[in-house]
Amino acid sequence: MASLAAAPPLLVRARALVTCDTDAPQQGITFDDLGFVERGAIFVRDGRISALGERASVERVAAGIDCEILDLPDTALVPGFVDAHTHPLFAGNREPDFRARLRHEPAPLGMLYTVERTREALLAPERFWSVHVAPRLRSMLEHGTTTVEVKTGYALHRPGELELLDLLADARSDDTLPRIVATFLGAHALPPEFPDADGYVDYLIDQCLPFARVHGARYADAFCEPGFFSAAQTERYLEAARRLGLRLRVHCDEMQHGGAATMALALGVDAIDHGNYITDGDIECLTSGQSVLVACPATIDYLGLARHAPVRRVLEGGGRVAFASDFNPGTSPCLNLAHVAYLGRKIFGLSAAEALDAVTRQAARSLHIERGALRLGADADFVALGIEELDEFGWLHGGNIAVAVVRSGRVLK
Repeated sequence: MASLAAAPPLLVRARALVTCDTDAPQQGITFDDLGFVERGAIFVRDGRISALGERASVERVAAGIDCEILDLPDTALVPGFVDAHTHPLFAGNREPDFRARLRHEPAPLGMLYTVERTREALLAPERFWSVHVAPRLRSMLEHGTTTVEVKTGYALHRPGELELLDLLADARSDDTLPRIVATFLGAHALPPEFPDADGYVDYLIDQCLPFARVHGARYADAFCEPGFFSAAQTERYLEAARRLGLRLRVHCDEMQHGGAATMALALGVDAIDHGNYITDGDIECLTSGQSVLVACPATIDYLGLARHAPVRRVLEGGGRVAFASDFNPGTSPCLNLAHVAYLGRKIFGLSAAEALDAVTRQAARSLHIERGALRLGADADFVALGIEELDEFGWLHGGNIAVAVVRSGRVLK
């Protein structure tokens, strides 16, 4: 795993700056609310933000200091994107499933094919990481994602799941990758060794969860969906995870209603992800509580789902919504969070400012981390976007709008 030397002082000057350092409600938020500064600049020392704001005032702080200068007059500086739901820990691809879907035929491979290929690849874990995983994470970083939540869930037995967590733990020292928040997703699907989900949940609780935090997991997650794990099974699993010190989030009510979100919100999870079939009561809980709805518009688009998460209703009630890529081989092979913002605007009707908030401040909130905003003393993780107007965010798509990416004060692109 690569670790770079300490970054020298850095002064970055741009046409505009948006800090996202605000407590303003997400509904109807504007770029002014998000901390817009015309002719903005950021000065970085020791990997942290030492000054930010209007260019002249920042230059006064940097005066007399030998530093690298990056002039980007046609860009806007924003916090590094935070992708709050991803599955990059896999081998193989599922393009045949996509091909079959286009012909309205059953998918020939499915998730257990990915499990089989991932287990095979984990026989050589370092090669698995360098060939399959690290390039995906670097691509995310190159597109502006400086922090990423990464789930296990394609090994589905203790040796493989813990090996995946160990790989993530080792990668935390790699400054050329996004910052990683590790999630144990043992309850992703029923593996072939187990005849029933109850027995597998027992196995996860007894044999896997007690070791997950030691191996670096911050979160536990489950795919609570009819045909996968029931609300009762998921509740038992999540309660065990909480007793062991893990924070909680859950895939829920994605393809059909199963009562998952109702259960999860009663537990007080940090995030419910997907949520296409949540109820009016769930919306009320989201708007009155602290949980964040993590919508996955790229998955909706890829699968052509007819029903979508009630994002606008959650926002109108005072709730919070993040957008995430849900990057995975079966239902969302998308690494570009700016493209996800486009899909989020298109599907849910959000403004550019609301969408930027969804992939920065709100995504970080869903992970309970100090990211997604630019402020004095914070880690210098930010992106220079090559857009002429801020309202182009989530409109211009199909390419890479990240002109430069700074992670810990070092320009990595």
